[in-house]
Amino acid sequence: MTVILLAAGLSTRMGTNKLLLPFRGKTIIEATLETVLSFTKRVVVVTGHESERIREAIRDYSITTVYAEEYLRGQRWSTIKGIETVENDDFAIVPADLPLLSIQDLKGTAEMLNSYTIARAYHDSIPGHPVMYRKEHKESLLSFGGTMKEYLSLFETGKYEGSAGCIFDADTEESYKALLKTPSEPD
Repeated sequence: MTVILLAAGLSTRMGTNKLLLPFRGKTIIEATLETVLSFTKRVVVVTGHESERIREAIRDYSITTVYAEEYLRGQRWSTIKGIETVENDDFAIVPADLPLLSIQDLKGTAEMLNSYTIARAYHDSIPGHPVMYRKEHKESLLSFGGTMKEYLSLFETGKYEGSAGCIFDADTEESYKALLKTPSEPD
C-alpha cells in the first residue's frame, strides 16, 4: 500500500501554514507522517504551497516527495499528482493535517479492501480519511473529469468506523487550539 500524503494546500482558513504548526514536540505534518510510516514505508508527500518549507520539515524521513504544479486549482489536482506516482500498488489518500489519525484507522480501512475496491474511514457517520483504493482504480481516477467525491459516489465503498482522529483536522485557529487540548495516549 502506498499512502499519498497531501501537503500542498494554502491553509487559507488558518492564515498560516497549518502543517508546520507545533504539535506534541514536532510539526503537524510530522505527527501525521509518523503514523503513516508506522503503517507503510511507501509514502508520497505531495507538496505545493510553501513546498520548500514542507520539504525542510520532513527532510529526515525516508519518503518520496512530488510537487503539484497545479496545486492552486484545488486538492483534486494535488491528489492526481500523487496518484500518478503510484506504481502497481493499492493506494490511500490522507491529508497531512490529521495528527490524531491512528494506526488502527489505517489498518482497519485497509482490511475493508478485502471486500471492497474502495474503503473509507468514518467517525460518527462523518466521512474521514484515509480513503483507500485498490490499484485497479488508478487509471480511471486519472481520467475521471469530476471531483473525488463524485468518483466515490459511483462505487460501493467499505466504511470503517474509525477514531475521531480520522476527521479531526486543524483547518482553523479554533480547531488547532482544540487539537492542542486533546490528551496524549499513554505509551
